[in-house]
Amino acid sequence: MEPQTREKKTAEELAAMIREDLSKVDGCPERGVIVTVYGLNPWNAMLTFGVDAGPVRNKAELDSFFEIIVGRLKRLYDVGA
Repeated sequence: MEPQTREKKTAEELAAMIREDLSKVDGCPERGVIVTVYGLNPWNAMLTFGVDAGPVRNKAELDSFFEIIVGRLKRLYDVGA
């Protein structure tokens, strides 16, 4: 049985994909959402909210969606140069 090959994306591409998915969540700030993808394989990601985000009322919900999105993308993509 051959190991499943995952498509390669840059860290920047993955961060953009995560931000795009998060932007569809009700209450996600339009600005100031910072997604950092780091590491190689396995890679990880961090979600932070900058000053431009203003007060974030549903941070726990956004964190939960973030973890779901990252988990799904980790199964599909490796980080490539």
